Amino acid sequence: MNFEEQVRAAGLPADAQVTVHPGPSGDLYRLTYRQGGAELLLTDDARRMYGEGPSVAMVLTRLRQALDEGLPPLQGEQHERIVFLGD
Repeated sequence: MNFEEQVRAAGLPADAQVTVHPGPSGDLYRLTYRQGGAELLLTDDARRMYGEGPSVAMVLTRLRQALDEGLPPLQGEQHERIVFLGD
């Protein structure tokens, strides 16, 4: 399943934008929807521990939950960082 299919499978609206920004310790997943936004860092360690597919699905599910709860308004280009603690 490609990334766009994963985004839609997570139940995100068609006009929601999810982008991935690689970083030194993992990938930053950024959700923008209407006037709100949030982001979540998927660390390389978490990706290795849980596997590529399950870890991306977890990130998208958490971003969907943030959208359902009401995304914080964007502050310019800034997205609020979601802290997600695993086990």
